[in-house]
Amino acid sequence: METREVPSAHFLIQIESFSLFDKYKINKYETSEFVAGEYKWKLMLNFNGKDSDYISVNLAMTDTSSLPTNWEVNDVFNIFLFNQISGHYHYSPVISVNFPLVLTESSEILSDPSNGYLVNDMCVFGAEVFAIERQAAVECLSLDNVDT
Repeated sequence: METREVPSAHFLIQIESFSLFDKYKINKYETSEFVAGEYKWKLMLNFNGKDSDYISVNLAMTDTSSLPTNWEVNDVFNIFLFNQISGHYHYSPVISVNFPLVLTESSEILSDPSNGYLVNDMCVFGAEVFAIERQAAVECLSLDNVDT
């Protein structure tokens, strides 16, 4: 995980009353859509995963119906978790074409207030997505007919 002071450029979600997810047995939450690049995205939070002790935050592309068959989008993206004590955003930089994917955190680490992620029953997640355009400059050099 890397750390920075600057918040996410594209999307932040502040979750208040975080403990109510467990109280009401809510296992999944999908955020509203946000636009980054030419595409629409959302974060998907999954609570009490396969071993019941992890929380996963995934990035998902939405509205893919208008994309051509066999589409592929290459992106650099980061999922953020805000440390309220240090004032820093922790993230794992990822380059991927497979969605959803990304940040998985132990619920023990997240729920321990001394770690700074969940303070006063509130936490903050974020996302940045940067599309990698496939418009490379091409140069051709032929030395076949060069007199030396």
